[in-house]
Amino acid sequence: MYEDLKQAEHSGDFATVIAGVRTAVAVSRRSFADPWIKAWCGRRWRNLFISEAAADPQALETARKRGLRTDQRPPRQQVAERFLRGPAMREWETEMPAAAAPRLEHCSGLFCPGLLNGLLPTRAFQEALPALERAHGWRFLRADLHPMRGCEANLADLDRAMDQGLGLTADCATIEPAAAQPPGDVFMIGYSKGVPDILQWLAHRRPAADRVRCVFNWAGAPGGSYLADDIYNSVRELDIAKVESVLANLLRVISPVIRIQGSLRRIDEFDIKAAIRDLSTEVRADFMATQTATLDALDIPVFNLSGATALTEVPYFQMQGYMEIAKYDANNDMQVTQKQAQVDLPLAVDLAMLHGHHWDLSYSAFPPAMRLGSPNLDHPFPKQAAAAAMVKFAAELGLID
Repeated sequence: MYEDLKQAEHSGDFATVIAGVRTAVAVSRRSFADPWIKAWCGRRWRNLFISEAAADPQALETARKRGLRTDQRPPRQQVAERFLRGPAMREWETEMPAAAAPRLEHCSGLFCPGLLNGLLPTRAFQEALPALERAHGWRFLRADLHPMRGCEANLADLDRAMDQGLGLTADCATIEPAAAQPPGDVFMIGYSKGVPDILQWLAHRRPAADRVRCVFNWAGAPGGSYLADDIYNSVRELDIAKVESVLANLLRVISPVIRIQGSLRRIDEFDIKAAIRDLSTEVRADFMATQTATLDALDIPVFNLSGATALTEVPYFQMQGYMEIAKYDANNDMQVTQKQAQVDLPLAVDLAMLHGHHWDLSYSAFPPAMRLGSPNLDHPFPKQAAAAAMVKFAAELGLID
């Protein structure tokens, strides 16, 4: 199939390919199941990301080779070789047409954060989403997912976001009921445990799920994590009283940079066992085994974007975890392997393996006073460029408008 589009790409007629793929998607979302369409989508998103990052002065500063006063490589090469992994690092030479910034009059972005949401020094995409709202007028709503409870319980938070427009604004301010506006149709961006939460919601919330145009799985954990397995095995038999001091101590074990300031928000809803259990590999495998057919029947494309890092690139208190996961996959992001990071559905498309660790891909730099003396908490990955590429890519495919 798509022999004419393959030939057009081979000859460099990218405008024809872009139009042809958009037409195929308009005819049927099942087009995303075709291997060539999947491969093209990866090449196109990476091309858009390279272009966006090459226009970002901070990304270029990070991408320059260390120790050199000048870096004679073209900007596209600099960012591709710094922020992508694998053969895609060489794709900087291909210059495809720019993608227009859509108006998004009928669709909003719904960002779904992960475990520890609101407990770390910054929130995921804290600077990127407000910047895109200001630059393009795109609306982003943040689901106020609880930082430490199970996927089933977090469905209520997604319901409030989808049905009432309640949650947080792009710049992380709480949306009061009087100011809430239901988002209508959405494209979802899920990070870390936010992806299992999304999949749980999609599997149990039809017809509301029909308002979801597509899902971006950004450094997600749909397959669980071996680290979660270890943590769950250590807490599953404990009698954890819901007392703030006990929770605070256990949360610090999970991550020493968690902020505990006086009292934890939504303290009565904490369920650490359920949160970690739902990130275990066994639970996630069981979920996909029972819900794959239901999720596939929704015809919602899912775009996988995973991270990969190295031992010397992670915070010192994450090194042991990285080494444990590296026993299974050297290309891990310090939290999940590549396989664990990917939604495995017929309409799931792998867009890129990115060069960054699990926090680098989503969080702004942690304040120096909260880095516990550790390097690699400056988080330079160009998140605004990546998010802009997501929106332009989805709009170009005709998925959002």
